[in-house]
Amino acid sequence: QQQQAQQQQQAQEDAGGEDIGNEPNVMVAGCTHGTVGPIVRGTYTLSGENHGKPAYKKDSQVNGLDVMMYYWDERDGPNFCGWWFGPKIGGDQVWAYHPNKSTQTPPKTGWKVPYDGPVDATFVISKATAGQAAAMAQQQAAWGAQTGQPQQQQQAMAAWFQQAQAQAQTPQQQQQLLAQQRQQQMQQIEEMRRQQHLQQQEEIRRQQMLQQQQLQQQMQQ
Repeated sequence: QQQQAQQQQQAQEDAGGEDIGNEPNVMVAGCTHGTVGPIVRGTYTLSGENHGKPAYKKDSQVNGLDVMMYYWDERDGPNFCGWWFGPKIGGDQVWAYHPNKSTQTPPKTGWKVPYDGPVDATFVISKATAGQAAAMAQQQAAWGAQTGQPQQQQQAMAAWFQQAQAQAQTPQQQQQLLAQQRQQQMQQIEEMRRQQHLQQQEEIRRQQMLQQQQLQQQMQQ
């Protein structure tokens, strides 16, 4: 029963959100997440395709980063299949996710923010008109002027990126990371042993010199 409930929940999530259709310009609105919201909100322009479905690029960067909306198929496993927001197509850093595999264009609603979090009902993708694009650009500029803390924004985004990247790693990437950590630990242990050995050698030399000095003093007497 539990498995059946999970399958029903997954089916609901997959079905959630009618797709936007073949639109050259779309707009993302809503999103209550304090870090992700300012990143993803705005207007997007069709920039190409990825895995046979359209990919969109946000019309303005966020702290020097592009914002991409794209589809990823099942080549890396079913858990990675669906629609994503991230700074680059196929990257480890991601901001939002939709598990729908059947739509040919991005779903309008049903997006998870962060990617492994709950569905944000306020997150909506719609067709963008020229007037909406201009208004959204003004809102983005006003938001940046009101905050007035680009360095703190970058720090917050960097911290969130690191967390998202760690969570988004595949088992193979996690194993590679653990192997690197073990190698670093072994190198640290070897360095500590080398330092201890050098200290021991230095102490032995010091004791030998002290003994020679004492012997010379005795002979002089």
